[in-house]
Amino acid sequence: MKAVRLHEYGGPEVLVYEDVDRPAPAADQVLVRVAAASVNPIDVAVRENRFPTPKQPPKIIGADGAGVVEAIGADVTDVAVGAEVFFSGLGVGSEGSYAEYVLLAPVQAVPKPADLSFVEAAAMGMVFPTAYYALVIRGRLAAGETVLVQGGAGGVGSAAVQIAKALGARVLTTVGNEVAAALVTSLGADAAIDRHKEDVRAAVQRLTDGHGVDLVHELVASENLAADVGLIAKGGRIVVTGQGTGTETGLPLGGAIGLNATILFMSLNNAGRAGVAEIMAHIAELAQQGKIKPVVSATLPLAEARRAHELLAGEHFGKIVLVP
Repeated sequence: MKAVRLHEYGGPEVLVYEDVDRPAPAADQVLVRVAAASVNPIDVAVRENRFPTPKQPPKIIGADGAGVVEAIGADVTDVAVGAEVFFSGLGVGSEGSYAEYVLLAPVQAVPKPADLSFVEAAAMGMVFPTAYYALVIRGRLAAGETVLVQGGAGGVGSAAVQIAKALGARVLTTVGNEVAAALVTSLGADAAIDRHKEDVRAAVQRLTDGHGVDLVHELVASENLAADVGLIAKGGRIVVTGQGTGTETGLPLGGAIGLNATILFMSLNNAGRAGVAEIMAHIAELAQQGKIKPVVSATLPLAEARRAHELLAGEHFGKIVLVP
């Protein structure tokens, strides 16, 4: 089969499109013929060895995708050959999804929403489960609350905007330009704050009649976390999903204490395979109901994985998807 592998760490040039042996499922595994695989920032982190993994080069990268079950192991009873599935969480201790075939644990093979194409389903992997884990599992966002998504036009941000809206929240978000503002508004955001043109704190105060928001979903903590304390209402929560470029940050302790602030950190990896699969089933249900939708910015052949990583590093909206 064809796959994209790393033989060494580095820039996009280390991605090699080549022939590798097609895997065969063990007794407790499922073999999926990949129809689409999405490109994620974690793929770049693995490529650059900023996210060390147990699986060392040469290795196939890629965290998630969608496809058709080709074969099942002798002990697999709950997944059928021919089933259309989508999946997430590969490429850390296993081979990844930048390939024509991939091996999954049965629990990872989540039924694909019937109304979504394989490309659309692949684009929902990683970002939607991450946003759901942040807002629902960690943040306990409730209907009627107001949430601020810091960076709503990105992959996780655009997913968070839609999930929060589907949960019945009022959704504010920050963006970097008018195009991004139009995008997040089309996805359900009640207000988009251009951080280059407006003071975010002043805008939040204006939009909440001086109360602040109930929850901030923070995607760039090293840059924003200290300021986030000034955006929440008394008893508000901040859920940190993304670190940003820095490794440390400070906090206004007096302000946080005075507000009874709760600051929550998260990693989707902590949900485990079964937990991620359960979240993806909820995501599939919301998608089937038409309450959320993937945002796809580009679809490229698997052979152009290098180009996909170059596009990911630049200005773009939505997911980049590879098709074998």
